[in-house]
Amino acid sequence: MPQAEVIPVLDPNEKAVFDGMVTQLRADDPRLAQRWDRLCRPKRRIRTALAFLLWTTAPLCIVFGGWTGLIVAVVAAAYGAVLYLKRGPGTGETLWPSHRKPRVAD
Repeated sequence: MPQAEVIPVLDPNEKAVFDGMVTQLRADDPRLAQRWDRLCRPKRRIRTALAFLLWTTAPLCIVFGGWTGLIVAVVAAAYGAVLYLKRGPGTGETLWPSHRKPRVAD
């Protein structure tokens, strides 16, 4: 089986130019930077809320569903655990870190 050749997408000079363009765009358009940050951030709140929703519906499935409800409850609880563990750390890191100082509330 032939080995696949790994080719870097950007060389270091191109990467520096690209990072400079991203930094300039962030400085020129803060609303765009906020939208980028939102897109790059994991959906932490949604995953946590969905996990708790699954965990609260699991007992209802057991009570009202019999054996089938028990199976559904086990699957729901397991998927809730996966979502809860997948939510990631709350660091809020983005692909393009902002080099600006944080805003101070007036």
